[in-house]
Amino acid sequence: MTTNTTSKSPEAAAVPPSGPAPVTKRVPQGHKRLLTRRDRITLGFMAGVPTVLHVALVWVTALASIALAFTSWDGIGFDSIKWVGLDNFKQLFTDNPQFWPAVEHNVIWFVVLILIPTPFGLFLAVQLDKKIRFSRLYQTAFFLPVVVSLAVTGFVWQLVYNPDTGLINSLIGANKP
Repeated sequence: MTTNTTSKSPEAAAVPPSGPAPVTKRVPQGHKRLLTRRDRITLGFMAGVPTVLHVALVWVTALASIALAFTSWDGIGFDSIKWVGLDNFKQLFTDNPQFWPAVEHNVIWFVVLILIPTPFGLFLAVQLDKKIRFSRLYQTAFFLPVVVSLAVTGFVWQLVYNPDTGLINSLIGANKP
């Protein structure tokens, strides 16, 4: 018969052992991806295609235009491009009588567009923000042309002005047989 000399009392079992906590090795489970491979490919196409088109059609052409400003080219064939440096600009500033009046008109337009529409637009925005009668109607009248697509606006006007079935001709009775 064997006797258990290492039996513990219930009080001893409730006391944690002294010393440093045992080190447990944490098994990496990997991180879950929020986007699947298909989602990433779709997102790449949705962001990549417009970006490539924008860069090709806007930035490359703009930079090519800047580069061509320093050349002499008749527009036919790339082999006829000749580098002239700043001669084009020298000729533009000195020999072209239309250049400086055009610059003056552009500056006038710029100043007028800065001084009139911007403060007037801010004034209207402040007025529309106030609690005045029919403010929602005014807001709709101001912002509807901005919100509605130009194509939809054109389609609506086509319906209004149609000579056979248009709204105006129907109202005045011009399209009756």
